[in-house]
Order: sequence, then C-alpha cells, then structure tokens
Amino acid sequence: MLAAAREAEPGAVLIYRPHPDVVAGLRPGRLSAAEEALADLVLPDADPAWLLSQADALWTITSLMGFEALMRQVPVTCLGAPFYAGWGLTRDLAPVPERRRAPGITLDGLVHAALIGAPRYRDPVTGRICTAEVALDRLAAMPLDVRGPAARLAAKAQGLWATIHPRRC
Repeated sequence: MLAAAREAEPGAVLIYRPHPDVVAGLRPGRLSAAEEALADLVLPDADPAWLLSQADALWTITSLMGFEALMRQVPVTCLGAPFYAGWGLTRDLAPVPERRRAPGITLDGLVHAALIGAPRYRDPVTGRICTAEVALDRLAAMPLDVRGPAARLAAKAQGLWATIHPRRC
C-alpha cells in the first residue's frame, strides 16, 4: 500500500498508522523497516480522528478508517474491496463485486445502510434486539473506562482467531 501511494503521489507526505491490532501483537502484519521507510512518518499511537482532520487523502486496503474518512469528506483510495468501495464514493484500485455498481448510492445512503438499516444491535441492559438510537443511548450512559481483564482477554482471542482464520475475519 505504501509503495502504491508513494508511486501515485511522489511529492506527498505519507503518514502511516499501523493497525492497532498489529501494534498490540494481536494479528500479523508488521512491516519491515524497509517498508516503513516508504512513509515520511510512522505514527502508531496517533489519534485517528486527528489524523483524518489533517489529511488530504487516505489510502487503505480494507480498513474501517476508510469509512471514517468518507464520513469526514476525505478522499479515499482503496487497494482492497471493503464494504464502502465500489459505490462510486472511493477511488478503487482493486476489483469490487458487480453488485456494488448500483447507480445513485450516496454517502448518506451508505452510512444509513451500514450503521442503521443493516445491523442488528443488542441492548446491553435487556439483552434484546434494539434500535441504533437505543444502542447509542446505552453507550452514552456507560462509564468512560469499562475495560478490564475480560476485555483484554477477548481482544487477544479475537487476534488469535484472525491469525488462525485470516479469510474469515
């Protein structure tokens, strides 16, 4: 990805933010020093929202960061086929499924489909299916730091699963 971005934008300042799971050792993907040298800056701990506020464009393979960039009006180039690619909202350098070539998809429509229309949310209080609005209310009411040993163990298990079954994740 860095080589493709450098080739396409030779005068750009490239900032590389490795995936947090890679930084934490939860999944493979760490770049070699030579690969990282293609970037002008490597900022593993930088706040993603701040980075997007400073960026003129974002290059990604399939990261959810691309979706975040789209919602912030930052142009996105995809080298993979994440769910937000192929609708005419991104510059796609990899093949995307034909079904995504539907005309008239807007960013608002994609955001609605991805966050409200398609997902099913589970109310952490009642355990029942709930609307996105109820899920947001529950999240807003949670204490700021609810992380603990169980959350860390779950993250490690997720990383192990992604390593063992990379095509399923």
